[in-house]
Amino acid sequence: MDVQVKIVKTAIQKESVQSIRRDVFIRELNIPENIEIDANEDAATYVLAYVDKKPVGTARWRKTDSGFKLERFAVLDTFRCNGIGEEMTQFILNNLDKSQLIYLNAQSDAIGFYKKLGFVSVGIEFEEAGIQHQKMTYKKGE
Repeated sequence: MDVQVKIVKTAIQKESVQSIRRDVFIRELNIPENIEIDANEDAATYVLAYVDKKPVGTARWRKTDSGFKLERFAVLDTFRCNGIGEEMTQFILNNLDKSQLIYLNAQSDAIGFYKKLGFVSVGIEFEEAGIQHQKMTYKKGE
């Protein structure tokens, strides 16, 4: 499957981001819209993953006081397990200053996925939006 990942630059692309997030987080995972659509919408940089020019996945990152936080990874159901999440993660990592801390809060069932990509678990699991999560940091190839 040929996957292309691009940084979101237009309003139409941003609408695709919102549509994917609504499908995955609000409809599938039943996360309330007021939690999913948060105060960091304008502070984040977004990516879209395309298959055959169709937007099928999205993620974002933003600068925090701690470093760069990766978040809101979502792939449409029919396109999962095709390497799209990995392509988006690698794309984002290639666009960040790795001298800074890079971290994310992985849903528990995604911990193994992120470990394969170089992230390590930090601390104990916690609940966020009714779902168990684990903080993970990117290990810079040590």
